[in-house]
Amino acid sequence: MSRTRSSLLTLLIALLAVPAFAQEPGADLDELWRVGSLWQVGDNREPVDEARKAIIAAGDDGLKYALTKLDIADTLQIRCLNAVFAGFGDSAFDDLVANIGHESANARRNVADLLARLDDRKAAEPLLAQAGLEENRGARLAQLAALSKWQVEAAVPLLIEISGDTADRIRHRATSLLGAYSSQDSVTRLIAMLDDSVYYVRDGAQGALAGGTPQARALCLASLNNQLGLPGAQQNLQRLRLLLSVIATLADDGTPVALRKALGHESGAVRGEASAALVAWKLGAGLLHELDVDALLKSAIDKEHDPFAKAAMDKARTKLGEADAK
Repeated sequence: MSRTRSSLLTLLIALLAVPAFAQEPGADLDELWRVGSLWQVGDNREPVDEARKAIIAAGDDGLKYALTKLDIADTLQIRCLNAVFAGFGDSAFDDLVANIGHESANARRNVADLLARLDDRKAAEPLLAQAGLEENRGARLAQLAALSKWQVEAAVPLLIEISGDTADRIRHRATSLLGAYSSQDSVTRLIAMLDDSVYYVRDGAQGALAGGTPQARALCLASLNNQLGLPGAQQNLQRLRLLLSVIATLADDGTPVALRKALGHESGAVRGEASAALVAWKLGAGLLHELDVDALLKSAIDKEHDPFAKAAMDKARTKLGEADAK
């Protein structure tokens, strides 16, 4: 009798050790989704993970159920949606493509995000077609984000269009999407966005240009030189200042020429930015160049009368000295 009780106890412990959802192949998908959409912290970590895995393990039934959740909008359910479709992987591709034109704008946005995560360029053509028709800004931005990830050139006109949106956050997001391209049109638009009235949109455009390909930054150098070649009254000083730090990352023989020209600009603000850009260039792209930037800055400081420019030059020279001392 004692041995029988011991055996039953051992069996009971073994059964209790099995994850709750793993032993229920026909588990209620609504309940699995509820648990899978909980905040995954503390004691919830394992149950949430198990619930999501159980939905995936349900196979076609789980996929069909997950497809009914495409129009969700709250963050926790979207996390569950992403995890579940990541588990289904390529097997969900055709169903997602079939829902690119879903009647719900939330679903169209989520589908575009999920397809971008699957990273299958075969979705580009239908996404591009939908983006051209899309009226919802959030959904359209998600569609264009996927197309930008794959550098689909045909999406550039649509990105340029949405980069002029009245909403600051949309314009800011568009800067990073345009930054994936090196074409004349995309770079020209980003340069124009350096004039945006909102500072973080300007910062986004500047960052996208600075992080662009050498080809894209070469176009920035050409734009800077065009500005410097204009009569003073016609120059766009804000654009000049923001472009200086962009071209400072470019290893091109024309870079130090343009930076030295900017260092002698009639605007103290431009001269100050040029000094910082010269040091950034010398410590990076121009590291092996023979130009003596320290001597150049010392000479400029001796002649400088503008307080801002003088302070910027002193700071730039100090930064250069500290780098040399290391």
